[in-house]
Amino acid sequence: MGFWRIVFTIILPPLGVLLGKGFGWAFILNIILTLLGYIPA
Repeated sequence: MGFWRIVFTIILPPLGVLLGKGFGWAFILNIILTLLGYIPA
């Protein structure tokens, strides 16, 4: 599972947080920060 967790984290960071920490504040914060990083300034 370690290899796939790394691959998923590189492709979609919130999925890596979801697999590692579960659904919680860390996951929600990671989604927000990822969206802010994908949307150009």
